Amino acid sequence: MGLGLDRRGFLRGAAGLSAAGVLTGIGSGQFTAGAAPRRARALSAQDWMSALGDGTPVQRLTIPGTHDSGARIGGPWVACQNTPVDAQLASGIRFLDVRCRAIDGVFAIHHGAFYQQLMFGDVLNACRSFLRAHPSETVLMRVKQEYSEVSADEFRRIFVSYLDDKGYRPLFRLDGDLPTLGGARGRVVLLADSDGLGGVRYADPALFDIQDDYMAEPFGKYPKIEAQFRKAVTQPGKLFVNYVSTSAWLPPRSNADRLNPQVERLLTGSEGSRWTGLGIVPMDFPNEVGLAGTLIAHNLAGQGVRLVR
Repeated sequence: MGLGLDRRGFLRGAAGLSAAGVLTGIGSGQFTAGAAPRRARALSAQDWMSALGDGTPVQRLTIPGTHDSGARIGGPWVACQNTPVDAQLASGIRFLDVRCRAIDGVFAIHHGAFYQQLMFGDVLNACRSFLRAHPSETVLMRVKQEYSEVSADEFRRIFVSYLDDKGYRPLFRLDGDLPTLGGARGRVVLLADSDGLGGVRYADPALFDIQDDYMAEPFGKYPKIEAQFRKAVTQPGKLFVNYVSTSAWLPPRSNADRLNPQVERLLTGSEGSRWTGLGIVPMDFPNEVGLAGTLIAHNLAGQGVRLVR
């Protein structure tokens, strides 16, 4: 297993979409193939959002993400990722699913009962360092309480202590609406999965359309994933979220080994390769088949760029 989500995987996925030429038509919901430009700007996974205009609504993007982004330890039934947050961001991931246990006035990152040897401040430091180095990018972050049962007011109090006492407020965009890319660059867009945090209310039905059947077995999960992609293409407007992950029957890695290649084939096939505006796609172990790179390439229609290491 490589350390990254990874450059080789990114290139493998992108190559599947670009081999026939440059793809055009980002706003229409579908790509059309055209001739490759003779001179294209080199673009890495670290800076892929730099190819897109400031006026692009985030709900028109295709955003690779990780499910349970901090879950790397605890055995095969617990681990959902094999790369740390900084490597995820460097490899093009732009949605983080952050599960916080409230304990002793701070947030510890958990997957169920398993502490991940990671604190919320570590996640925020990784995001801040990355965004300082790559100000064209943004990170959408779901924040959810995990393995603690404090009140929403107490959870909010701890979160605000990170903003004000620990100095992270400038890192966040805390407005309640979905931004354009220009309004989000250089910051973490909070998707609040707890009352009173501020930011965009995660799962607000006026803003989101979410597929997260985490108990579907892999053969039953795939049709739900495909249907959500098709809905995003044919009924744009909301921010679609389409979890590829499932915890049914087998450990996350085993399920990912079955689902991720299927999704990769769908999105590089004759029909799926033309789709745009697919929303947030959280995954387990996306680096193994280059799925993050495939998703990124769905944003780069006609942008005059070439993907490099």
